Amino acid sequence: MRSPASVKFALAAALIALGCSTTPSDTSESATASGASGSVLTDRLATAALEGNSKAVEAMLPTVDVNAIDEGGRTMLMLASYDGHSPTVRLLCENKANPNLRDVSRRTALMYAASGPNAHTVEILLAHGAEVNATDGEEGYTALMFAAAEGHADIVRMLLERGADPGLMDIDGESALKFAQDNGHNNVVSLLTEALKR
Repeated sequence: MRSPASVKFALAAALIALGCSTTPSDTSESATASGASGSVLTDRLATAALEGNSKAVEAMLPTVDVNAIDEGGRTMLMLASYDGHSPTVRLLCENKANPNLRDVSRRTALMYAASGPNAHTVEILLAHGAEVNATDGEEGYTALMFAAAEGHADIVRMLLERGADPGLMDIDGESALKFAQDNGHNNVVSLLTEALKR
C-alpha cells in the first residue's frame, strides 16, 4: 500500500528522467484515449513546459499541438502544473490545453498541481474546467488525496469549495482524511473532518 505522498516521489523521478525518448508507448488508458491527438511532445517543448519557460512555450505554440504527449502520456499542461508554473499553465489553458487529459497512470494536471504547494495553479486549472473528483488508474487517488497527504491546507480548502468529495476512497478503502492523519497534518484533518459532517 502506498500513500499519495510516496507516489509523488515516483512521479518526480519520472519527470527527472524526461530527457529519454519521447515516442509514445501504449496509451490505451492515456491522454490519447481521452481526446488528445496523439502528437508527440518533443524534448524541447516538454523541458520548456516543465521549467515554466512561458516565452519558449508561447513561441512554439503556433506550430505544435498543445495537447501533444510524451512517452508517459504527459502533456505540457501536466508538466507545467507539477512545479506550479502558473503563468505557463494559464498560457496553455488559454490556448485550449485540455486539463482533463490523463497520463498512462490516468493522472490529470490537477493531480500534478495538487501534489505540490501550487494553489494558484490549482485555481487556474479549476477555472478552466479541471474535473475535481477524477481518480487515477493505479491507486484510485484524487487531487484531494494528494493535497491532503502533503498537508496543503489551502489547496484542500479550495478543492472542497469546488466540490471535491472528501468521502471518496482509494483502492485500499482509505480517504483523504486518513492520509492527512497518517502524515500528521492536523489543520487538514480539521478541514476534512468538518467537510465530512456536511
